[in-house]
Amino acid sequence: MNLKSVSKMTLLLLVFTALFSSSAPAQDSILDELEEQDPCSIDIFSSVKQFQAGVPFQVGVLVKPLPGWHGYWHSSRDGGDAPEVIWSLPKGWKVSEPDYPVPTRMVEDGNLISIGYKKPFLLRFSITPAIKVDEDQPTISIPVKVIWQVCEKTCIYGQSESKLSISGGGDRAQMDAGGRTILANWRDRYPIPAAKARGFRFEQQWIPDQGSDRIRKGTWVVRWSRKGTDRRPAVPLQWIAFPHAIQEGAISEARVVRATLKRDRDSDVENVSLPGWEVRFELEDLGSGFHPGLLGVTLVPTPGKALGPVPGMPAITIEGSPRSE
Repeated sequence: MNLKSVSKMTLLLLVFTALFSSSAPAQDSILDELEEQDPCSIDIFSSVKQFQAGVPFQVGVLVKPLPGWHGYWHSSRDGGDAPEVIWSLPKGWKVSEPDYPVPTRMVEDGNLISIGYKKPFLLRFSITPAIKVDEDQPTISIPVKVIWQVCEKTCIYGQSESKLSISGGGDRAQMDAGGRTILANWRDRYPIPAAKARGFRFEQQWIPDQGSDRIRKGTWVVRWSRKGTDRRPAVPLQWIAFPHAIQEGAISEARVVRATLKRDRDSDVENVSLPGWEVRFELEDLGSGFHPGLLGVTLVPTPGKALGPVPGMPAITIEGSPRSE
């Protein structure tokens, strides 16, 4: 593990020891103790034990902070950095961007708000082998390096390394029962795109701030409701909205509230209004290259004050539309 961040108190302790202690072994002992702390590790799981050329398969990288430590989502607000997974793939192979499970909101020291994970979390990838593979190579070994940051009272950067080993390509893929079970157990924890959220309709609007340059400040409004008369299930009673980070600018936290949406014109229901939900994000200090298509939010249903997610109702990801003005 490469130790890149320790608390100010720890650094002062090391300096004091180096300057005023006459015993060099004592200093070495403190450094050794710090280096021995490894608050995070990884495991790798594959849906196949033998791949088929050109056919994608799923892989999960389980990031495991020790109890009391936590890691971060891809948009952590005041928190630290999300894990970076580095694959050393064979020529012609491809890997997707990671899917992150639904995170939680955390309040850290100094009332800083961070979004992340207090327990181990599985990053999901899709790997596509090359169309042509070396048939003389019975096993493919793919090195994997994960650079992570985890925090307790202090924050530490480190890295963990492993390998994904699977049998060479055959006429058909052979499933890995253990890996498939673990990936299946995590399946409902990943958000789905709005386009695949059955029974919902969504709308969004970008409102430039009046009296200022329209690309510097504004409000992004997202509304959603059940389609038609569909009210199933009876829950959720509440939603939590996690805005996605933007490269230039700041986006606020926001609370989801009840709202009334207009029905579709082709609806055969006489009532023209439809109960739903709304969230409004305030944005400022936007860069010159900003447009609403860069925005995103993950909506997480929760059953009232109980802990979510709601069984049978996944979280939903909405991407901004360049034409939402």
